Amino acid sequence: MAKQQKKRIKPTVDFTIRIAGEGGEGVISCGELFAKTIARTSFHVFTFITYPSEMRGGYSMIQIRFRDVTVYSMGSFVDCLVVFNQEAYDKSIEVLKAGGILIYDPDKVNIDTALPVQKFPVPIEHISKDVIGKTLGKNVVALGVLSHIYDLERDQTKKLILERYGSKGEKVVEGNYAALQAGTKEADTAGIPQVFSLAGGKPANAEYMFISGNQAVALGAIAAGCRFTAGYPLTPATSIFETLSKLLPLVGGKAIQMEDEIAAISAIIGASFGGEKVITPTSGPGIQLMAEQLSLASMLELPIVVVDVQRGGPSTGLPTKTEQGDLKFAVYGSAGESPRIILAPTSVEDTFYQTIRAFNLAEKYQLPVILLTDQSIGYRKATVKMPDFDKIFRVDKFDRKKNIKIPQADLIDILQRQEPTDKELADYKRYRDTKNGISPISRPGTPGGQYVATGLEHNEYGRTDQSPENHLKMSKKRFRKLDTVSRAFEKNPMETYGDPHDKIGIIGWGSTEGAIREARYLAEDKGIKVRHLHPSTISPLPERQISNFLHRLDHLIVVEENLTGQFAHFIKAKFGVKPIEVHKCEGTPFTPHEIYNAIMKVARIADEDTITKL
Repeated sequence: MAKQQKKRIKPTVDFTIRIAGEGGEGVISCGELFAKTIARTSFHVFTFITYPSEMRGGYSMIQIRFRDVTVYSMGSFVDCLVVFNQEAYDKSIEVLKAGGILIYDPDKVNIDTALPVQKFPVPIEHISKDVIGKTLGKNVVALGVLSHIYDLERDQTKKLILERYGSKGEKVVEGNYAALQAGTKEADTAGIPQVFSLAGGKPANAEYMFISGNQAVALGAIAAGCRFTAGYPLTPATSIFETLSKLLPLVGGKAIQMEDEIAAISAIIGASFGGEKVITPTSGPGIQLMAEQLSLASMLELPIVVVDVQRGGPSTGLPTKTEQGDLKFAVYGSAGESPRIILAPTSVEDTFYQTIRAFNLAEKYQLPVILLTDQSIGYRKATVKMPDFDKIFRVDKFDRKKNIKIPQADLIDILQRQEPTDKELADYKRYRDTKNGISPISRPGTPGGQYVATGLEHNEYGRTDQSPENHLKMSKKRFRKLDTVSRAFEKNPMETYGDPHDKIGIIGWGSTEGAIREARYLAEDKGIKVRHLHPSTISPLPERQISNFLHRLDHLIVVEENLTGQFAHFIKAKFGVKPIEVHKCEGTPFTPHEIYNAIMKVARIADEDTITKL
């Protein structure tokens, strides 16, 4: 059965704003203050950030979208564009809707006066110099202009300015207040229209919070019982480690910054051996360095969670841009055959639950679990509903029969690793060859539970044994866990949307879910029906579910943000189908209209007569 999708609710309020300029001009901080002010109302907010890898210079932008219902993507086009310089204008003007509002600094930007948009020159840099004596406040001047256009709650905006700049002293705060007021006054004097009023509306629902995907990983890890992390700073995963470093000590945990990624994964393997739930965040170059220790964790059958926040590659590549290019390495990057599980969250909210799920799977099956996110989902911030903390249950470590469901707001089981019973400790075989491949793990110091954990092939007791028959036996034992995992995954609800009789199907993975969802809505509005499969489990593949989805399809589209179609390769190899592959490898996420255009091209192939009438 397809997942029961909630009735589609169309928004009555839907605005998208882009602020663009040069790295170091405060573009991102301007957008974040704007987004946070809106997030403290009842509206839902979604942001996307991209910036250069250099400390200063280069194109930088933040896009903010807010609606009165859930926001699934950054959108395709913007209603209001604020540009600080010529490069920002040149790279962004194509996404401004006809009739939209263009705010630009006339001292820095030359525009096409024939454009069918509302054009308003605002000398933001000059205003900043006049008000505070330097150009550093121009981002807050721009915030003041936006405060006028969308009638932000002034006290709330000033409160956020105090929170952000308060540590720099009263003079800096007062200067920013003055810049904010100057921007608002200039917008009013220039006759810039007020298109919507956010002031005086309902405050934010207490059940919602405004967080990033990386923050969701950190919160999910703590909720799952993680109390140890070791990491090495690597963009765009660093903020996971920073958040854990701040929060773990508050719950009795520890965070250690290591000298490199190899040391980081080695440290969490050691802590896992000691009985802790552990995590390390990294990105593409880091997970390459971790490959040997991922194999070691598989051989030791120790639970670890590794988060790969993917970025553009190869090598150093595009450190601050997004891509889904690490999939094949995550699945196959190992010496020998070392089983692991790969999960791919679909949204900021889903990232929280998939992180908990990653820990549950790691602890239950004693495997490395790789959580594949990307820069887009890691850095984006979104309004998400908080889980019901009264519905979080800790499963007893000796309960080996309980079926653990995928975590969701109304039920979160927190799994503990299986520990040996007194009977099993009487003749403790750490790597006992069981029917499901899972053998209980003792904690150091447990009487009778001592064993040697070695990367060499070993027998059931953990003693080195490199005989052919033992290697075959233990290899089968380790991979038997994946068979057990696969059977469990097949019982999960299908992650499918749409009518199972629709003849056009689309498959994606990871952070593309929201853009695909909105593209499907756009197609439906044109009379084109599309069903959508978006598995959060990438390896082992939920083969039965995918096979059922492919049944009776005339056309299959596979969408992913890489050049070579890595997930499409798996689909083709497993099921012998020839999908229409839609790739994007530009360092930016798909927009709904890019996917919508692909759907419409396929629909034209499927039904030429109908499509020409659209």
